[in-house]
Amino acid sequence: MFRLSWAIAAAFTIALLCGILIVTRDLAITNDIFKDGVVQAQTVDKTTNDALAGAKELPPANAAINQGLPEVVGVLDSLTRADQTLGDLGTQLASLGDALKSADAPLGGIIDAGAAATDQANAAAVPAEQIVQTLADADGKVQTLGPLLDQSLALGQEIDSKLRIALILPVIGE
Repeated sequence: MFRLSWAIAAAFTIALLCGILIVTRDLAITNDIFKDGVVQAQTVDKTTNDALAGAKELPPANAAINQGLPEVVGVLDSLTRADQTLGDLGTQLASLGDALKSADAPLGGIIDAGAAATDQANAAAVPAEQIVQTLADADGKVQTLGPLLDQSLALGQEIDSKLRIALILPVIGE
């Protein structure tokens, strides 16, 4: 009986170590992908800041603002959807939540910067062509962030399935 309990304990220990190795490897991959997503989000933030600087330097033109405002609202909607996607990703990767929490502040900054861009766009004049071009570049960068988030979600699901398998293995051996 004593040998059997040692064998069971050893099997549990080996299964746990295998699970930890799998999670550690997948966590590193997910972390790299997520860091790349944060870099993309910072690029979007810089592009938004460049648009704001341009708005301060140009003379007022209410007609141009009225034409460009739907584009600004569209970018804000895209940024809001990106924030919701990150929220969904956080629930799927609950075991990796601490590592992903650091990305919430930069994304909140992007949304705040977008809101500030709307306020400043209402107060300043910008030719519609420049606003459309700048915001189209920002939207393209947000679109490149989407596949990276999908890849993180897939890795999270793979981690979950591997952990579930690791939890079942000792039960099968009994």
